[in-house]
Amino acid sequence: MAVKRHRGISRCGCKARVVVVKVSGCKQYAFSLIVEGHNHTMTPPERVHFMRSHRHISEPAKLLTKQLGSADIPTHKKMSILEVQSGGMEKIGFTKKDIYNFEYYESSLMKNHDVELVTEYFLAEQKNNRSFYFKIEGDSNDRLTRCFWADATSRRAYGFYGDVVVLDTTFNTNRYGLPFAPMLGVNNHGQTIVFACAFLSKETTESFIWMFEEFKKAMPGGGPKMIITDQDAAMARAIFEVFPITFHRLCIWHITTKFFDKLPWTVYEEYWKDF
Repeated sequence: MAVKRHRGISRCGCKARVVVVKVSGCKQYAFSLIVEGHNHTMTPPERVHFMRSHRHISEPAKLLTKQLGSADIPTHKKMSILEVQSGGMEKIGFTKKDIYNFEYYESSLMKNHDVELVTEYFLAEQKNNRSFYFKIEGDSNDRLTRCFWADATSRRAYGFYGDVVVLDTTFNTNRYGLPFAPMLGVNNHGQTIVFACAFLSKETTESFIWMFEEFKKAMPGGGPKMIITDQDAAMARAIFEVFPITFHRLCIWHITTKFFDKLPWTVYEEYWKDF
């Protein structure tokens, strides 16, 4: 049962007021009564910016907030930047709570339009560079089920360093629950490079076949010589079907993480270090 919160009485019988009436016969308004006398202390200038009537986020501030948000800058740091820019907290014109409300409103406008935004972004990238490749598929309810993309730099890099591809689907998006599948490689400097990326709603053989087929379409020179993955039976079947002559190996990290489950060191302590 919710407990009702009792608020203190804030009214003090102040007679100060302004009365505005509409002038008959036209669309103008006029002041009919102004009473200036207050029977209470006024809000000091250094606290006026906390009043709801004085709080407003200007369009430049909204634009700056969006730009800072795109760089993953948290709200409290956004306020610090705006404070320095405005010359003081009292000159910003709004509070941190107003920023939270604005960001919530903006995110609600974008809800259920994410796929359209992604498609528009990919089309814009393709317009700027025809070598940008992408494929998006949805279900009967227009929900995203599969998404694959590879930019021009990644496709060119695959032509040089595409002998070995590492695929890891252990990543997961926190909002939509879509497994993220980056396809990676290593260049001649020993640096990790991205060949392509995909989102899959289901980690099934059919989904992996679709992803590998798109990968084969996007990349020059055919399939890789070797693919390193985690121990996923559905992925293994898809690799065998799409890349029949490609060597499939399991990632050493996934193997070693299962040592303690499969080979308890207390039993094999004598050989554990050597193994």
